[in-house]
Amino acid sequence: MVIVSYYLMEKIKTYLVCTNLKETFPNNKNSIINFVSEAALKKYPNKEFSFKEFYITKNKWTNKEKLLKDFEYLDKIYESLLPKISNFLNEIHNCNFSEKFWRILIGPWLGIFIYTLYDRWKNLKSSVDNYQINKVIKLNLTEENYIPYDNSEFLEFIQNENWNQYLYQSMFSEFFNSSEIEEPKSFDEKEFIIKKTSKNNKNPNFFKQKIFDIFNLIPRKNYKYLLYSTYTGFWNELKLSIRLKQLPIFGIEKNKYKTKKKIDKKLRFKLLNFFDPNDKFQNFLHKSIIAQIPKVFIENYQDLVKFSKIENLPKEPEKIVTANALWFDSFFTFFVAKMAEKKSKIIYIQHGGAYGISGYSWVEEHEKKISDKYLSWGWTDEKFQSRVKKFYVILKNKKFNWNEKKMKNLLILMRPRKVYFQTPETSSVGIESYSEYINFYNKFFNSVSLDIKNKIILRFPFRNLKRESFDYFSNLNQFKIDESSSFENACNKSKIVINTANSTTFCETIANGIPSVLIINKNTPIRKNILPIIENMKLNNLIFYDVNKAAIFINEVWKSGIKDWWFNKDTQRSLNLFKENLARPTKNISDELLKEIKLN
Repeated sequence: MVIVSYYLMEKIKTYLVCTNLKETFPNNKNSIINFVSEAALKKYPNKEFSFKEFYITKNKWTNKEKLLKDFEYLDKIYESLLPKISNFLNEIHNCNFSEKFWRILIGPWLGIFIYTLYDRWKNLKSSVDNYQINKVIKLNLTEENYIPYDNSEFLEFIQNENWNQYLYQSMFSEFFNSSEIEEPKSFDEKEFIIKKTSKNNKNPNFFKQKIFDIFNLIPRKNYKYLLYSTYTGFWNELKLSIRLKQLPIFGIEKNKYKTKKKIDKKLRFKLLNFFDPNDKFQNFLHKSIIAQIPKVFIENYQDLVKFSKIENLPKEPEKIVTANALWFDSFFTFFVAKMAEKKSKIIYIQHGGAYGISGYSWVEEHEKKISDKYLSWGWTDEKFQSRVKKFYVILKNKKFNWNEKKMKNLLILMRPRKVYFQTPETSSVGIESYSEYINFYNKFFNSVSLDIKNKIILRFPFRNLKRESFDYFSNLNQFKIDESSSFENACNKSKIVINTANSTTFCETIANGIPSVLIINKNTPIRKNILPIIENMKLNNLIFYDVNKAAIFINEVWKSGIKDWWFNKDTQRSLNLFKENLARPTKNISDELLKEIKLN
């Protein structure tokens, strides 16, 4: 018996699984599975899970000191690589653009790619360091399929199983010897290719497209200002544009400029001459940049040049105003970078609520560095005093009607599950694993009274989400999901709105005077200069780190009535302090933005 048991133990191997692709799971169901992170699971395994023994590598960033140290390390790598890649691109494209030009153009890809790659690298390292892994399965993937065309495609790839599998298995040889890596399995990539093609060719809303087409007929070459994707809404952008004696730019045609070019490996490998790695990760990063830098920055660069010459855009705009277009749109970003070289001024508008609050946000830092003026929702920045200006929440105002007959629900604003890490910021949205997030709020769900629990309505930022895409532990099906299009109506039907992340909706509800609280994990790093405001909010039951205390408060105020709490002088004073520094409301955003544009 002892010999047989020993033999069986020798046969049972531990496999590392990095993604949810079934082809990466072993055939032997007696095998032990080590998931490199919970991202490799659609949901937590139930009783029907084929493998009886499994482990999930823990989140590496639960320690916030380590998190901030890692982010500082990655930011230094980014700043050291940017000038080197800029010099390389100037050389191969026979140009002489400034480092700021390349920061605007390639910065969004380079920064997020460095953080993304490091996340996957550390997941592998943590698994290898903490578990005895015998095998890992490699798939036969076509390299060219996983090189993004531009930044927009890269951002889509980050959440794609195939691309993540490609990224992980490119690291296998760094952590495993050849005998531990199973030979590439054949794999059908057809579904990935179809999905990729359909996204590139998707048709916009017919009615919207017709409106955009009409606006696009108007010549824009002589426009004094370039306003695009300002986040202020259709009517505000229309009103603002007319007051500037021009028409709004709602859509920009890019697809007709895209061409197909073969990957030029010889050209890409020249980039190696510009690198000087300091450690094992950086050495791998440099090779990965060569393999993964989007085609539009290398082989398809002339697509951008042609677009900037031909597309119906202002020839020499005095000022460029945008909120988020410089993240996903490489064509528009190239155009803006060129205009900045000609001394056009960039006015960037804050477009997310975690800005100014999070302990660190690489995204926010990037936007401040490339802008000439940065319009915040109320906060200031010592480092960027001359650029950052207190402005207003730019989102459409919500009409909140205090009607207690209709205010019946407890609306809980949930964050969706981003399966794979991609947001380099220290807000809960950026670094908290989804299992940690759900476990934290489960305690709250189970601590409120049964009467209140029955009135809980969950709402996610994206409508029509499939339940399995966010119900990680299969325990949210007891609650109703609000899938209506109107956030305003959902708030008007609720006594209190619970925010579960220090993000946009919390600033939005506070700015609009909607009774709401924020419940977050204490491990979420907050900016030091904001801490006094947060502490004041805590004292007045507007922010909670403890879910049990939050539940006790909700139970009490639900019975006594929320008016006495919400309109209490101390509560209102705390709310006004928060609004003035982080969520300044205004009744006319177009007037305020016009003033900023007109200022020198």
